[in-house]
Amino acid sequence: MTLLVVSGLSKAFGGVVAARDVSFTVARGELVALIGPNGAGKSTTFNMVGGQLAPDAGSVMLDGAPITGLAPRAIWRLGVGRTFQIAQAFVSMTAAENVAVAVQSAARRSFGLAGSAQREGRDVALVLLEAVGLTKVADHVVATLAYGDIKRVELAIALAGAPKLLLMDEPTAGMARGERHALMEQVAALARTRGLGVLFTEHDMDAVFGHADRVLALVAGKIVAEGTPAAVQADEAVQRLYLGASGARIAKAAGVRRGAP
Repeated sequence: MTLLVVSGLSKAFGGVVAARDVSFTVARGELVALIGPNGAGKSTTFNMVGGQLAPDAGSVMLDGAPITGLAPRAIWRLGVGRTFQIAQAFVSMTAAENVAVAVQSAARRSFGLAGSAQREGRDVALVLLEAVGLTKVADHVVATLAYGDIKRVELAIALAGAPKLLLMDEPTAGMARGERHALMEQVAALARTRGLGVLFTEHDMDAVFGHADRVLALVAGKIVAEGTPAAVQADEAVQRLYLGASGARIAKAAGVRRGAP
């Protein structure tokens, strides 16, 4: 079932056109990767979907309702969670406290409230941390955690509002290779079990072609290819304009691993 419908998004900054008539969909339970070289318009497109930028033209529909141009906080309350290229968390607080703050914010409660509301926020936070594999470090201060674990804390925070759609900006940036694979496996599992739609930008082709259900290739603000990882990896324009020979080899290897039993 289609969850997100992006139609004709365009954005220019002065004389520079960052996005040109960008259109695509994301279904429930589907992981869609947005790839392209630096300056291709990925961040601009991503930020128009998330509300950080208002488009010059086009529309964004979430679950049949228009969200074009709404503020990020309004889009979040309508069911869109987000993670960032550089992990965003309160480093002086524990992992559980970080997630509990998000849980209570989603419920429109003050984190300073004592008693049942605060206990409920912690209880939900512990469930979410378990879902991302962080039960053992729930009461560790974030500043003491490995960067890969901080990325998982941020994922739990993004899940605190029970989102329908998850936007992930460079989710594996700064992570070791094994951590990247484990995180994307976890995201894929969450998408399937919770019916989440996931739209992510990523430069790591192993993460893209190894885990995405569908890939959108953006060059100079326009989508030049769209389809399964195998189809996009084989696309001559994508290989010429973005992947190059080495990138195509990585994509092919990732595709083989993804299809392996």
